[in-house]
Amino acid sequence: MPEVDDLLKIGKQGDLMPKLGTEYNKEALFNKLKSKGILWCYSKMLSYQELGDELLIEHVLKYGDFNDLKSLFDIFNKKRVEKVWIDTLISDKRFIKLNYFLARFYFDKKVEADYFKNMKNRRYEKLKLLAS
Repeated sequence: MPEVDDLLKIGKQGDLMPKLGTEYNKEALFNKLKSKGILWCYSKMLSYQELGDELLIEHVLKYGDFNDLKSLFDIFNKKRVEKVWIDTLISDKRFIKLNYFLARFYFDKKVEADYFKNMKNRRYEKLKLLAS
C-alpha cells in the first residue's frame, strides 16, 4: 500500500518558501474565494491572516477553478503547494479524481488513479478513532 512519503520521492525536491512580494496577491486570492462562497463554513468576518497560507492553499486545491490554481502557483512555490496537497488531500478518498489530476498536471507525478485508491485513508482513520 502506498504511503505519503512515497509520493514525495516520485517528484523532485525543492524550496518550500513562498515567492517574494505576494502578500497583496494572497489577500486578493482569499477575497476572490470568499466572494465565490468557497469559504462559506468560516465566519464572514474571517481575514486572510486568520485563515493562513496552508488553509488557503488547501481550499484552492479542493474547490478553486483553473484561474484560481494558476494564481495559487503564481503566488506560492510549487513545492509548498505540493506539501500542503500531500499533507491534506492525497489520503482523502473523496478526492481521488482531483488528486490524480493534480498529480499528473501540476506536480509531474507519473502515477495512475489506482495509486490513490490504494492509499491509507487518514480521514477515515481519524473518524474511526473519534467514534471509538
